Amino acid sequence: MKIALCQINPTVGALDANKELILANYKEAGENGADLVVFPEMVITGYPIADLLYEDGFVDENKKVLGEIADKSTVPLILGYIDKDKEHLFNSAAVCVNGKQVYRYDKILLPTYDVFDEDRYFTAGTDIGLCKVEIGGETVKLGLEICEDLWDDEYECKVSSELKKEGADCIINISASPYHELRLKERLDLVRDKVQETNIPFYYCNLVGAQDELIFDGQSIAMNGDESLVGLGTIFQEEIIYINTENNSTIEIHQKSREAELYDALVLGVKDYFRKTGHNEAVIGLSGGIDSSLVACIAVDALGAENVHGVSMPSVYSSEHSKDDAHALAENLGIDYRSIAIHDVVDYFKSTLEPHFEGQDRNVAEENIQARVRGNLLMALSNKHHWLVLSTGNKTELALGYCTLYGDMSGGLAVISDLSKTDVYGLSKRVNEFAGYERIPENCITKPPSAELAPDQVDPFDYDVVSPLVDYIVEDRKSPAELSAEGYDKDLVYSLYQKIRINEYKRRQAAPGIRVTKKAFGTGRRMPIVNHYRGKNL
Repeated sequence: MKIALCQINPTVGALDANKELILANYKEAGENGADLVVFPEMVITGYPIADLLYEDGFVDENKKVLGEIADKSTVPLILGYIDKDKEHLFNSAAVCVNGKQVYRYDKILLPTYDVFDEDRYFTAGTDIGLCKVEIGGETVKLGLEICEDLWDDEYECKVSSELKKEGADCIINISASPYHELRLKERLDLVRDKVQETNIPFYYCNLVGAQDELIFDGQSIAMNGDESLVGLGTIFQEEIIYINTENNSTIEIHQKSREAELYDALVLGVKDYFRKTGHNEAVIGLSGGIDSSLVACIAVDALGAENVHGVSMPSVYSSEHSKDDAHALAENLGIDYRSIAIHDVVDYFKSTLEPHFEGQDRNVAEENIQARVRGNLLMALSNKHHWLVLSTGNKTELALGYCTLYGDMSGGLAVISDLSKTDVYGLSKRVNEFAGYERIPENCITKPPSAELAPDQVDPFDYDVVSPLVDYIVEDRKSPAELSAEGYDKDLVYSLYQKIRINEYKRRQAAPGIRVTKKAFGTGRRMPIVNHYRGKNL
């Protein structure tokens, strides 16, 4: 039997376009001799669809599209869609063959954690998905699963084991599993565990592409009953993976470095966000610092240099080297570059506010005028030229509130908002190593980071110490007490925890970011703005 796993990139809500994408891949797989063609979870609708489910006619339209795909089926086809039974909705898989749908399986395990909220929308299926199909003159018992059904260790129902008991010849899992770092290892370990339990082949077909904050990495998996890996989809790429069940030759895993994988994930996130929202060109405020430099590189690799615009906006506190570094970066990348001095605008703001600030010492209010002038200039260029503003703040800054609302936080997409400052340095060095030259000027990487909003200002953090601690608090949910017990400075840990707590209101107003870690600021982290809990302390 020749199986085709089609890891494709649908768009949420684009039902007709998704249908054509499915049929084109189905046709290609059939022409290449596939006996069974498999598509990912919710491939007709795109994923996740959230409250779009409640739009009048949406579910009916997706079922109509399924019928049109089934009409064109010849060899067996498995794909994901939404079904309904009276007032209940189901995350379902359809099996189609010879012009009709012959089987429906409803997802049993519905994830409700992190970015998932399927219990809000769907009713859990109750029947194990065993489907008999004729392939090559023989009856094959296909065991069907949908995504979370694989992650059954924390659930009462052990889906894979039940399929084995029912006599499945193989298990096919259609999935829309989002990416975060080290995701492939996690999935491979899970699939291997299920194969060890069942001793039958396991075929896992995953979505690829980006949707809002989520990246889907593909990396579909085929594993024989003896645990040998016989198929693996390319990360972040659409492709059809063919598996001949009579061929036992194993494949090697050629995994990218962590930095290369994170970088490529962000490139895909930017590329798909622009393509799927109908934007073509980006504008970035170039400060000469490392964050905006990395964002500019990602944007160029996602959109092409001709579609990226860099704007330097120097103030009286901007150093000559920062202005030079921004210009050098733009030249290295071959992007449109312009400089707009903000001195006069800032002075006008200050003189306008002077009578209202009388008797008050200079503080962050004057500093933030500069950031907000820059934000306004970028948004004006965006409105005039239809450029999408890319904000450049990293995860460490967002966590600690070291960013300005309506200033450097302005934008339509926060490209590196899920990268710690440590990772920003790591990825920037990777950019230069891969290019073989200083694509990002070395001075951008080595100079002390600074917002340059005051004389001789530098960032008030030792990022080598602070950045990992922020990750422990945000991603690993470690308390001040736990970190103090591990030997970290108690006062520092407590201070960081409080900064993260009180700056939730800023993050709630930030542009959507691209998730690349296991816990990002976004739909997967829902903290109250009003929050008086100060963390478990020693």
